Amino acid sequence: MSVGRANANTLRIRDDRIAAHHVRIERENSRYVLEVTAVDARTTLNGAQLQMGERRPLNDGDMIGLADLEFRFINDRSGVLSRLWVVAGVHRGKAFRIENAEVQIGRATDNDVQFPDRSVSRHHCRIRRRGEIWWIEDLGSTNGTIVHGTPLRTPQQLQHGDEVVAGFSKFLFQEGDRPLVNLRLESLPPCN
Repeated sequence: MSVGRANANTLRIRDDRIAAHHVRIERENSRYVLEVTAVDARTTLNGAQLQMGERRPLNDGDMIGLADLEFRFINDRSGVLSRLWVVAGVHRGKAFRIENAEVQIGRATDNDVQFPDRSVSRHHCRIRRRGEIWWIEDLGSTNGTIVHGTPLRTPQQLQHGDEVVAGFSKFLFQEGDRPLVNLRLESLPPCN
């Protein structure tokens, strides 16, 4: 998995402080390794400065610093199909496990994931798995569902690491046990 500002990365971070191809995370046997791929970009692992070409093993919970941004490496192998990591809004800091091939998100209590927030519609959006592909669709919500800054008009394929906004809430989609590099919650501005 490559991380950087360029479109070709597996995880694209749209921030000028991030190098076009900043780091790569690779699986080696039973562990993950972080490799610095940017020449003059600041990269740290748990506060220690890393140099271009340097490779370090990653452990669950390690803090990766890219320029002035901090990310937490998460490698949870509990067998759930996917997770929603809430990074802004009423459930900020929580992770919702998705154990079924379909999950409905909204304000009403009959949803699988409930966001008790008036900016989220009663039945806001649905995420479902068909075969090996995850899809997300808006359910006619008032404020819409936004994936990477683009409002959904029709069902769209949901990719590992995609950022989804529903009302004032924002979450990252994690597929299976794939590692997810997510924003450190403490660095996020408070939600209005």
